Amino acid sequence: MLTEHFTTTHWWIAAVVSGLALATAVATLATTRRAKVAGAVTVTAVTGLYTGLKGTGDGAVQALQLYILGTLSLAILRLVFAGWLRRQRERHEAGEPPEQPTARHIAVFLATFAAIVAGIAVTL
Repeated sequence: MLTEHFTTTHWWIAAVVSGLALATAVATLATTRRAKVAGAVTVTAVTGLYTGLKGTGDGAVQALQLYILGTLSLAILRLVFAGWLRRQRERHEAGEPPEQPTARHIAVFLATFAAIVAGIAVTL
């Protein structure tokens, strides 16, 4: 593990950074400024509040690690699928129906998600 020397404070700092990464990823999915702010604040507040409540006592480090694992995975997936999401937005703006994900899209998504989770879990 690369984080053996982390204290609880280090984990909280990492959790804040990963929460901000998720907030940024969520904000890029919205089309209006109001939706961007609302989405970013809501996701960050709800997940942060839950982690804050669970992140006290003996399970603090484990709760923070799971939070980081989840938020970073989603933020990285947003980057990986940026092209496909951009095409979906372009179709929406042109008045076309969204492209339905194929079995290949779903398989790539699941494989990518598993690889990201495994990679982050190894570093935690």
